[in-house]
Amino acid sequence: MMTDKQGAVMPNTFAHSRVQLSDLADSVIRLALQEGASDAQVVFNESTGLLIEMRQGRLKTRTRASQSSMFLTVYRGHHQGTTRSTNYSPASLRETVQAACRIAGYTGEDRFAGLAAEHYLCRKSDHLDLWHPWDIDEASAAGLAQRIEAGIVSAGDGVVSDGVTVHSGLSDCFMMDSRGFTCSERQSNHLMGARALASKQGRSLLDFHFSSARQAQSLMIPEDIGHRAGCGALAALDTLPLQGSRRCPVLFDAKCALSLLEHLVQATSDSVVYRRNSFLANRLGEDVFSHHVSVTEDPFAPQGLASRSFDGDGVSGTTRQVVEQGALTGFFLSAYAARHLDRVPTGSGWGPGNLSLTSSLTQKGDDFAAMVKKLHSGLIVTHFSGGGPRLINGDYSRSLRGFWVEEGEIRYAVDGVTVAGNLGEMFRNIVAIGSDVTTQGALTSGSVLIDHLQVAGR
Repeated sequence: MMTDKQGAVMPNTFAHSRVQLSDLADSVIRLALQEGASDAQVVFNESTGLLIEMRQGRLKTRTRASQSSMFLTVYRGHHQGTTRSTNYSPASLRETVQAACRIAGYTGEDRFAGLAAEHYLCRKSDHLDLWHPWDIDEASAAGLAQRIEAGIVSAGDGVVSDGVTVHSGLSDCFMMDSRGFTCSERQSNHLMGARALASKQGRSLLDFHFSSARQAQSLMIPEDIGHRAGCGALAALDTLPLQGSRRCPVLFDAKCALSLLEHLVQATSDSVVYRRNSFLANRLGEDVFSHHVSVTEDPFAPQGLASRSFDGDGVSGTTRQVVEQGALTGFFLSAYAARHLDRVPTGSGWGPGNLSLTSSLTQKGDDFAAMVKKLHSGLIVTHFSGGGPRLINGDYSRSLRGFWVEEGEIRYAVDGVTVAGNLGEMFRNIVAIGSDVTTQGALTSGSVLIDHLQVAGR
């Protein structure tokens, strides 16, 4: 874990105080109603942060910047207009409001448009422990970048840095609507990342690794971030061709397994569901995964990377099972999508909140090495290079690189491999989920072993 000093709030954290944002929001709402809007919602976003980018000891970027933006949505009955501005002067705000009202006058009537119902709205922000400013200056951030690069070159000969990043950011969101609803939330986001370039006998390969957290002390040690990126690039250099086509088990490493969760969200969110453009649109309540698999959403996890008290509609999420013992039990619905389906909004207007893919069969000792033993003979997926699913029917095809395994041992690296199948079958054919858990943004999973996938070489 990181032990560099953190804690104190940056001086003059944001360009506008909460009191100023409240006054601005109130004036914008009043202007919208004066211009003929029946309802309005305004969101102010404030952010500030430090960004350091370095490549092989030379600083490429050194930026400390602050940004402010306003998003306004007005309704004239069921006609909607939306505008954005970064200028908070009275004249600019009036022009922005007038533009939104004009747009609403031109748009077609949409009976599903409107503010979220009051009883769904967030009434108080839960204490989610999201605010941890990092007291770091440019020199200290550059020092961390140098440590990440030292970790890259420690991976072995022929490995150099292709760029490292140290970022510390703070944000504040303030929302108000014309019915008297207000809510706000502050968050911190810190990140360190590495891109490593390995070269050998005329062949070069990139790999990356990063660590992100609400609190700087929770970040990985800088040298470890660089070392992982360097080792990943070096290990994938010595490739052998994978001949022919076959059906075999495939192990998605934890980072690649997150894509399975991402595809689940894509297939169960908003417009693809109410337009019936997803193979899961009509599967609510049915078994869509193996019975030992569940997917849990917790938007209130302390320090969670996707934790929040409210979404873009002002609606609170809930801690729930989206998949319970294989059965699909929920969608991801904004207020607008929920009206289409005559369902309750799920607080998903800004996406899911902290999704975890788990298995009741997972044991503490099911680390990556143990999952490779379970694979026995087949393919490990470590990086995707293209392709994806067709949500309408679940057809799946992706090009990738990884490793070929025989008798529970990694034999050689492979590249230019294609894996094909159907997402529905892949979900149902999940054999095991590892304890080697990783989190990126809203998604958490261990490595995932899937049986009977079509694998083809170049």
